[in-house]
Amino acid sequence: MSTTVADTVNKQEAEHHEMEQLTKVNSKDSLHRNELGHDATDLRNYWASPRLIGSIFAAFLLANSIFIGYSMPVNVLSVINVDIGPSPNIYLISLVNTLFTGVLHLFFARLSDILGRRYFLVGGQTLGVIGSIICATGNSVDVLIGGSVLTGIGGAAGLLYPVIIHELLPNKYRHWGQAAITVTVLPTLGFGPAIARTMFAHTAVGWRGVYWLNVAVAGASVVLFATCYFPPNFHMINSEMTKWKEVKSLDYGGVLLYFAGLILVLLGFTWAQGTYSWQSAHVIASLVVGCLLLASFGVYETFMPLKQPLLPVRLLKIPNIVACIFIGSTMQMVWLVLNVFWPIQISMLFTTNEVTIGFLSSTTGIGLVFGELFFAPLFRNIGYLKWQMLVACSMTAAFCTGMAGVTYGTKGMAVAFTALAGLANGWINLVTIVIVGLVAPPNDIGVAQGFFGSTRLTFGTVAVSVFLAIYSDRLGAFLPQEITTAVEAAGLPASSIPDLFAAVANGTQAALEAVPGIDIGVLDALTLATKHAYTHAFKIVYLSSLGFTGIGLIAAFFVKDVNDYLTNYVNKTLHKPGTGKAKKVEV
Repeated sequence: MSTTVADTVNKQEAEHHEMEQLTKVNSKDSLHRNELGHDATDLRNYWASPRLIGSIFAAFLLANSIFIGYSMPVNVLSVINVDIGPSPNIYLISLVNTLFTGVLHLFFARLSDILGRRYFLVGGQTLGVIGSIICATGNSVDVLIGGSVLTGIGGAAGLLYPVIIHELLPNKYRHWGQAAITVTVLPTLGFGPAIARTMFAHTAVGWRGVYWLNVAVAGASVVLFATCYFPPNFHMINSEMTKWKEVKSLDYGGVLLYFAGLILVLLGFTWAQGTYSWQSAHVIASLVVGCLLLASFGVYETFMPLKQPLLPVRLLKIPNIVACIFIGSTMQMVWLVLNVFWPIQISMLFTTNEVTIGFLSSTTGIGLVFGELFFAPLFRNIGYLKWQMLVACSMTAAFCTGMAGVTYGTKGMAVAFTALAGLANGWINLVTIVIVGLVAPPNDIGVAQGFFGSTRLTFGTVAVSVFLAIYSDRLGAFLPQEITTAVEAAGLPASSIPDLFAAVANGTQAALEAVPGIDIGVLDALTLATKHAYTHAFKIVYLSSLGFTGIGLIAAFFVKDVNDYLTNYVNKTLHKPGTGKAKKVEV
């Protein structure tokens, strides 16, 4: 960056002007230029280099391992519990994964901006391999929880995979890079539930095959990262400070406040899913203290004179980043509603076949993948990103809320709505992720994407807790009401109602057949009434999602076009192994 542009940037940041004002400078290609990047037209043979191709494939494998390590095990937790449990802590297998990923992601993203990304990715994927081996060979739920801690820590670094692709491509092609990443995760993001349940139903290795698959995929990415991925290292990023000076200047106060606050908030919402009631001291105290700590974190980052803040406040003065955080987080909450409740709907209303449940559950993930692919050409060719987001958010709201009308007789409509909601969410993902990376300063792209990812994970956890609470409350009210009315009309004596509910809780056919006065007609009425009760509970959940989609729709009005950022500039090119303290990158 030339001295004139650099001085202008510093002056505008000091005066808290919007970063978008930088587009007014004469040389648009110098918007994000630093000594680590290049114009794409100057790179000659760079695009065909084995290091670049290997690094891109490593990022693709990394993205798949993220979904294999979390999404697939979540789909077979009940199977795992039957095989090596039962354990009341079975839910911790998924909880500790998301907890460590969400809490550490911003920290790793910030450090990788300062120290370089190579060893964070190699180390994170290595932890993922070790954690998956522990889970694949574990014979108790507690062992799998321990392995999931390691995969969660590795996932915190692994979530940097969009940054890798975005930094290696010219700005004007980043939307295509994001679409390419998503297409490559179609097998795991799209068909992950089907693969997991098919492994359980039709392979000798069973649910353990999910973890062994991750060992192979994550292991291959480690090899490619170690041999091909040589982005700017510490000495190239920091020409003035030593590593020890950087370590001493880290924002330890911000890290402590952020870690403690986020952990308490996530634990509070997770405990409320069944471990403790919403009114319990554990839940209330963790939520109140956690929120206060996060508020303190915001004040601390804003007013403390920090040399290397965990979250540079200047990023939150960029309107596009703030708008994308609100859009991405709220729409992630809505998408997670579908991911959590759609498989339950399938099993309770349509079928109990494991493989069929797996394939039908894949509609949201497949829709998301094709949404990013289909709408990628619109990003640059059409523009008007505000209107794109308004349409996409409206589609998400319409189709998710439309799921409130699904009954046991409308499976086709449910499949269509979940796929279309996923399509719209893929569109939202593409636009918001690419915008955040484009408008962030080049040396803050990791922390910008890290904060964006962390907020989506946090709000997703909150959404799951809130909607599960609504679901449990409404189901507890509707089930007795629907069942009692239906079985009495079918001829079951009122005196047998308590025995019937005890048999339902038991969950076996023998217990139901032992209920006095029960017959085929009563059993049919019970089945139908149960479907009606679940239908009513799902309806309330999906209608409740309107509150979150409304926030996303409002935020969409504040999205600005980024045409001036879509240049030939490549943010950080790879260098030859062994390039040490050189300031210019060899390509």
